[in-house]
Amino acid sequence: MRPGAILVVGEAIGDFIPRDAEGRRYEAVLGGSGFNAALALARFGAHPAYAAALSTDALGRRFRAALAAEGIDTALIRDSARPTAVAIVSPLGPDGIPEFALYLQGTAHDEAQGTPRALPPGVTHLHAASFGATIGPSGDATGDLAASARTGGATISYDINIRATVLPERDRARALIEARIAQADIVKASLDDIAWLHPGEPAEAVAKHWRNLGARLVLVTRGSEGAIGYGAGEPLVATVPSVVVADTVGAGDTFIGGVLAVLAARGRLGRGFSEASREVLRDALAFACAVAADSCTRPGCDPPRRLAT
Repeated sequence: MRPGAILVVGEAIGDFIPRDAEGRRYEAVLGGSGFNAALALARFGAHPAYAAALSTDALGRRFRAALAAEGIDTALIRDSARPTAVAIVSPLGPDGIPEFALYLQGTAHDEAQGTPRALPPGVTHLHAASFGATIGPSGDATGDLAASARTGGATISYDINIRATVLPERDRARALIEARIAQADIVKASLDDIAWLHPGEPAEAVAKHWRNLGARLVLVTRGSEGAIGYGAGEPLVATVPSVVVADTVGAGDTFIGGVLAVLAARGRLGRGFSEASREVLRDALAFACAVAADSCTRPGCDPPRRLAT
């Protein structure tokens, strides 16, 4: 694996996206938080590797082809004879927020060997994405992988990305998520994630709680209002450009890919993270907001090709 690689773990999902307002016509696009984040990192000039079990079915072959086309390291991909997991996305409501119906049981997502339990040589940073890094066989393996990353001096980011329909009841889900937060250096959550986990609590208070658990930087995305980073010192605020939204699928994955790509370009992942200045973090947030907004102008997760510097 290339020195300085960013290893991404998390789900690969075939997203069925509506192509009309009534949901009569759908298109199958490649998605899932893990896959999307790896895609964004590659397009922003980082060096991601992706680890997952991928089906040998038609969608699985499309995932492999897309990973290869983007130059993403696939050495840790494992074959599965099970079908690809899918999500049916509802037509957007007035708030522009998509709803997902996920179908995971009996799919490649359930494979026990899809996520490594030890960090491979050369990896500087581990990014753990959504429920694929939180629950089930892949979630269990991610806990061991994160412990290995911590021992090896790699930094860790965790995108909470709540999908309530596949999580256990709230208290149990919160415990699992907080266990992952305690292992992470960077935690990313949306306002909706925070509202589900901690109903009625201000985002700033929740971010403080997560920092007390061990996270060094908490990133809160706020849709059209941009993002806030809670770390040492005063919060960092980034605005988002005004765009015409096609949909918001994958915006959060594009955002975290943007943050990590800037930190990687500045040598501020791994052992260098402790030296990341407020200026570097501010630049990372600004870049992430810009590319996430750009992705929203196209259907599905389609990050722009823009080098992070």
